[in-house]
Amino acid sequence: MGEVALVLGAGGFTGQAYHAGVLAALADTAGWDARTADVVVGSSAGSLTGTLIRLGVGGPDLAALSARRTLSPAGAALVDLVMPDRSEVPAPSATSLLRPLRPPQLALLSRLVRTPWNFRPGAAAATLLPAGRIDVSARARALHQAVGHWWPAGLWICAVRRDDGSRVVFGRDGSPRAPLAAAVLASCAVPAYFTPVTIHGVQYLDGGVHSPTNGDVLAERRVGVVVVVSPLSGTAPGRATDALMRRAMHRKLEREARRLEDRGSVVIRVEPGPDAVESMGLNPMDERRTPRVVEAAWRETVERIAAGQFAALGATRATRQDPVPA
Repeated sequence: MGEVALVLGAGGFTGQAYHAGVLAALADTAGWDARTADVVVGSSAGSLTGTLIRLGVGGPDLAALSARRTLSPAGAALVDLVMPDRSEVPAPSATSLLRPLRPPQLALLSRLVRTPWNFRPGAAAATLLPAGRIDVSARARALHQAVGHWWPAGLWICAVRRDDGSRVVFGRDGSPRAPLAAAVLASCAVPAYFTPVTIHGVQYLDGGVHSPTNGDVLAERRVGVVVVVSPLSGTAPGRATDALMRRAMHRKLEREARRLEDRGSVVIRVEPGPDAVESMGLNPMDERRTPRVVEAAWRETVERIAAGQFAALGATRATRQDPVPA
């Protein structure tokens, strides 16, 4: 079968809950433990979920965390160690979003001239947005105290440079080195909402700015099976207000999947169905919805397991995570 990779896309708190429901169902019903993945790719919300997986938190405990249920003793100990502050994140005020745009940076214009085929209008637009004013760096302090500059094997975290809109994959060979906590914060730095994260003098934004999943970063690795959990995409009928966005994200996911398939990978795409879309609502940062999202994602995934969608995974219950350093 070769290597198995897990790709966890962007999606805010409801996206994290969707990841959790899917991965709990795979553990409970298909016997596949996300911690056994050879590579975990995380973007935005997926960077936090992926980090917890690599630190040893399994799917059922991820679901319990999002659904506000009791975790296993081992899961609770890990979560309390690396993210003791789970208070609600403040929402931006309307006035904070109504600020002048940032002028295009020379690096962005230079990149457009040098590599126009790699230019992404959405990522370029994000570099022009004003810096967010909500600083959540204190929430990652416990993670940094726990792991410091240690980095778990097989964890790739996607972020975007603010000066030119280029994607950076922390944890992959050849990429800039960064503390794990800083990389997670960078990947989650939603433009105009959260404060950009500076690493070695460079500012970074949310990895979802480049792509909702960034699964194509695996193209050169030639992975056997790729499981892509994409909370922001889908084709399920739903509200007109987000149906167009979801379909656009779905088309991006299709293009990335085809690129991986052309390299010989089996790609299993997991996107919200009607119940999950309804449970998620329109605001991905609405933490009140996360218990419902977990349940909907779990039910939909169980149905897909029964239909054979995950047959390529086989069944394994071994764990592969690195231990959190003492």
